[in-house]
Amino acid sequence: MTKTVFLSDLSERLLAVTPERISPSDAVRSLDYYRGWIDSRMKDGMGEEEAVAALGQPEDVLRALLASLRAPVHPMRYDRPVRNTPPAAEKKRSAWPAVLAVLTSPVWIPLLIAGIAVLVSLAAALWAVVISLWAVWLSLAVSGVACVAAFVPLLLSGDGMTALFSLGVGIAASGLSILFWFISVGGTKLAAFLTVLLFRLVGSLFARKERKS
Repeated sequence: MTKTVFLSDLSERLLAVTPERISPSDAVRSLDYYRGWIDSRMKDGMGEEEAVAALGQPEDVLRALLASLRAPVHPMRYDRPVRNTPPAAEKKRSAWPAVLAVLTSPVWIPLLIAGIAVLVSLAAALWAVVISLWAVWLSLAVSGVACVAAFVPLLLSGDGMTALFSLGVGIAASGLSILFWFISVGGTKLAAFLTVLLFRLVGSLFARKERKS
């Protein structure tokens, strides 16, 4: 079948269902699309009849075109888009993202692994700081309690200056431990929030690569 015969047959079939099932403007766009599709394949070296045969029979093309419409178009509304892509061309195009992902995998896989390693390292460093804050708080709390507890024995032993010094150090350490308690709690909450954010970022990277593949 030649291009002229195919387009003439398809035009008559479109005219028979216009405007009940397809708008006039969409019918014209569909004819232009298939005309351009055939011309493009012929420029690539495909014969005219071979290019037409790749599309199928006009009745099959019309059936697929109408089936792609979500609902019949109202005669006064021609704003619904028509998905008039030949099935063979659509399948061929849909395979390209997977092929491209495989061909470029030596580039993006190492970059993805490196990015994940950096994010995990940042999370580990963040929690190391949090652990250090809690360690400082624990040291100050234990030192404060120990120094205050040593005040009475030192005082009873007659070493008043040492007892007063121990009491002062204990009170200062206890005050700092209270301050570091709030700092540690705030740091823990911040670290938890940033960790969740980092893992969501890693998850989005994997999801993006899965969609591309």
